[in-house]
Amino acid sequence: MDIANEKKPVDYLAYFTKQLPRDLAALATLRDELEKRQGAMTAVEDALKIKNDAVALRAAAKDELDVARKEAAAIAQESKVRIELTDAREKAADERDSAFEKRNREINADLTARDKALRQREDVVVSAERDLAAREARLSNGEAKMAADTKALDERIKAFQSKVAALNV
Repeated sequence: MDIANEKKPVDYLAYFTKQLPRDLAALATLRDELEKRQGAMTAVEDALKIKNDAVALRAAAKDELDVARKEAAAIAQESKVRIELTDAREKAADERDSAFEKRNREINADLTARDKALRQREDVVVSAERDLAAREARLSNGEAKMAADTKALDERIKAFQSKVAALNV
């Protein structure tokens, strides 16, 4: 577009009929291309903003992940300590149970031995009581026999004394 040509005078009629439609078409093409480039620039700016947001979000997520990992490691360590403490307590409880069971077996064995000894003593006492009852029965029978024999002897002595007295008279 040559509107300021100093050598030739401008022919506006020719310009408006021939050159202006071409210039308008070129300007429309330029406008369309400028819109496309402006759209592309906006898209690039949006993409860059999205990328920056994603980088910031990634950094924040990474920081959160690091914090979560540290917390998880602390929880895992605390869990290990608690598991060890629980295992130690369980071992101590098992040892107490074992000691209690051992003591209980010893006491039961002692009680069984005492019970056996007591039964043996009871058997001895029952046997002694039977022997004593039998001896008492024999003694009672012996006393009754002796009382009967003493009575019979007394009667014989009286009879003999009466015979002797009858002879002496």
